Amino acid sequence: MDFGQIHDAAGRLTAVALLALLPSCAFLEPGPPANPLLGTWSTADNDRVTFGPNSVVVTPNNAKPTAMGPGDCNGVFKIAYGRMQTAPFATLFPTQPDLETKLKNLLVKPEYPVADVTCDQGGTTYLMLDDHQLVAIYRDAGIGGVERLTRL
Repeated sequence: MDFGQIHDAAGRLTAVALLALLPSCAFLEPGPPANPLLGTWSTADNDRVTFGPNSVVVTPNNAKPTAMGPGDCNGVFKIAYGRMQTAPFATLFPTQPDLETKLKNLLVKPEYPVADVTCDQGGTTYLMLDDHQLVAIYRDAGIGGVERLTRL
């Protein structure tokens, strides 16, 4: 066999191999859309929250990261991702009218992407305002708080 014959045979073999792969690729379905909240977000005080597919890691400024879980939450830990209607937040804290006003001013769309984290008796709802801004709404026994975060 000379070089030309080897080159031709290699070309045919490559074409056959690529054609053999084609049918298997044609049946692959795209996965679910990427979760827009995944990644690390930071407060003005440089406290950080990192969202993973099934986890939340909290890192206070200049402190060690802590992965939240049942052990940190008196046995009750849940995280749910999705979209949430904002209308209920307008009346969530009746004893804190200033907080309700702040939420009405921040949440101008009818729904947002959300990570809802339950820890023991309280929890935090993280609403993604846009690609770079997140609002954390803390709630515990009817008392609430709000904090803004930015994507790192």
